[in-house]
Amino acid sequence: MNATQQHLLDTYRAARRAESAPPAPGAHTFRTLRDLLRWRRSRTAVPEPAPRTAPVVRTAPLHHHAEPTKP
Repeated sequence: MNATQQHLLDTYRAARRAESAPPAPGAHTFRTLRDLLRWRRSRTAVPEPAPRTAPVVRTAPLHHHAEPTKP
């Protein structure tokens, strides 16, 4: 079954149920394509976040910041 046949079947079912008819095949193709291209461009403009690394654990105190001892 192709898209046109499916659309005709859906239109028939909607008419029998007193519902609104579905949109024709391809009615939103250009809008969907435009939105997809906009989304893709916005993804290229925003870089991916940098990978998180494990925090550095210091085991020894830092002595180069301490004041020198006076004799």
